[in-house]
Amino acid sequence: MLIESICPKCGEINTVDHKGEKILSVTCKNKHFYDHVVIPYSRASDIRDDKRVKLEEMIVEKKFHRMSDKSTICLLIFENGYEVEGRSTVRDKSDFRLVIGKDKAYEQALKKAMVALGAYLI
Repeated sequence: MLIESICPKCGEINTVDHKGEKILSVTCKNKHFYDHVVIPYSRASDIRDDKRVKLEEMIVEKKFHRMSDKSTICLLIFENGYEVEGRSTVRDKSDFRLVIGKDKAYEQALKKAMVALGAYLI
């Protein structure tokens, strides 16, 4: 499986072949060498609080947008310039609650960010 890894030294986004390892040794396009802790997307919500706190401290901006009567998007912008989005939606517009939609979209964006920013969480 290919995953994106962001170099903590230069911010270069590198596509890395992941074959089940817990830690990947990566050499970025600018010849920087670093370790990337692999956090599977399915387990990202189970991540220890200290890693979540560290990741949330890297966020410089959160943007939310209600896309329709059923959908919300969250965009997280990190201090290294990386941006990741999360989405939430419901089947029926009568079930839509903006606060819950924002929370779900934020959690999904945070999970994606944990996967991509694993090198920063060591």
